[in-house]
Amino acid sequence: MFTKNQQKMLALSIFIAVSFYFVFIFTADTNKILITINRLTFYDWLIILSCSFISYSIRFIRWHYYIQSFGHFLPVTLHFIYYLAGFALTTTPAKAGETLRSVYLHRHGVKYSHSLASFFTERLLDVLVMLILASSILFNLDKSESHYVLFVISLIVIIGLLLPFLGSRQPQHILRFLIHHLSNKTILLFLKHALSLLQSAHSLLSIKILPQGIFLGFMAWFIQGLAFHFILIQVGFPLDLSMTLTIYALSILAGAASFIPGGIGATETVMGLMLVSAGSEPAIAIAVPILTRLATLWFAVCVGLLANAYLSINNTKSYL
Repeated sequence: MFTKNQQKMLALSIFIAVSFYFVFIFTADTNKILITINRLTFYDWLIILSCSFISYSIRFIRWHYYIQSFGHFLPVTLHFIYYLAGFALTTTPAKAGETLRSVYLHRHGVKYSHSLASFFTERLLDVLVMLILASSILFNLDKSESHYVLFVISLIVIIGLLLPFLGSRQPQHILRFLIHHLSNKTILLFLKHALSLLQSAHSLLSIKILPQGIFLGFMAWFIQGLAFHFILIQVGFPLDLSMTLTIYALSILAGAASFIPGGIGATETVMGLMLVSAGSEPAIAIAVPILTRLATLWFAVCVGLLANAYLSINNTKSYL
């Protein structure tokens, strides 16, 4: 199912998260936090988790489209299970563990360069989509939020330069030049793999495919942002939707930038600080990030573990 290193990473991320959440809860007003958490009913959770699953499904549509664009046609249901299985290791830095999908797909003739290019493009477009969702902060230049504004502008500049650069042939020319002029075998192997990945990613970043990827990514993350908005309403701290999306997107970006497994701690901290800045009570600022992460990150991990368990039980050539 997983390698020993993957099992250790998953166990470590769960331990870090549980420890972090317990420290957050029991060093503040525990009663108020628990009261806030208990405001969500069973039907509220059903709505929130449904939003998350719809988001995963939309992202799968994008992924399936990418894999098909390379000429690989898998049964949709089986491919969806493979996609969900990758979420079991979404707590790894930059979600690199999600490349577990590549192992499953390779058994069906999908080259690693194709699946990894799809993963790379997904992550790049997710950052772009999050920047779009967070962009409203640029029109609300509060001095206390200047560091967030600088963070967003910096990322916009980086992605704005990176996308057209990767969409051109220039990076491939640079790698080919280096391959022909370097002799270190380890470096050469790395450069050849990087060249293969960029050649595959180039087609996904073309003007023909890129808009669909951005649109589907936006829809998926917007729905997750709506779930966050719904949580805030249910716990008694409604905010303007644009502010809600900004807080959610910036928190996710901060978690990704931290390179901490799953952004655990960084995402919750930034989300809590921004909620306090928006005027929330400390209990809400602690409870809401925990609830949100349970409904997104940890729900994804649970879904991924179930998908992997299903694939392990049905361990036939059709699945593995």
